[in-house]
Parts: sequence; structure tokens; C-alpha cells
Amino acid sequence: MLRASVQQTGRPVDLSAISDVTRDPLLPAGRELRDLTDAAVLRDPYERNLALPALVDEAGEAAAVRAAAVAGNFEMMNRLLDGIGVGPGGMASIAGELGVTYPPD
Repeated sequence: MLRASVQQTGRPVDLSAISDVTRDPLLPAGRELRDLTDAAVLRDPYERNLALPALVDEAGEAAAVRAAAVAGNFEMMNRLLDGIGVGPGGMASIAGELGVTYPPD
């Protein structure tokens, strides 16, 4: 969704920042959004407790609530797709942009 939305708006983005935390995503509150997403995906309460206030400070409470809702919905959809046996094969086309190897080594 991020890739499609930045293509639609023409906003620059560095997708490699998703897998390389030393890179700047080039998006408003991009680092904070990435950190919250990582905490959600990894189910890490310590990281979540750091990431959420940082996102609120950078983007505001309403934006942080929307981001948490999107992350939660995305995780729910992933679990549903995993449950019915749909794998991540569709992501292979952008694996290089993200700086990851697909299939994993």
C-alpha cells in the first residue's frame, strides 16, 4: 500500500528504510511509523512503549491512533491469509527495493 500511495502522490520514499533502520524513509514521521510497525509485527511491548509516544510527539495523537489501527488491521489480514495458506509470494517483485532476499536464504 505504501508503494502504491507514494507512486500516486509522487512523494519521494526510500523503501529500503523498511529493512534498514539507518536509512531515512523520506516521509513525515517515517522513522516513528516504521518503529511502531516493527514493534507491532514483532509483538514487542518494550519497543511499542518506546515507539508509540515517539510517534505521538512527531505526528500527533490522532495520527498515532490511525497508524496503530492500520497496523492492527494489516496484522489481522496477514494472519487470515496465513491461516488459509496464502504465502508472501506477491512480495517477491519488490524484495530488491526493500533490501531483502526472497525467498529467504
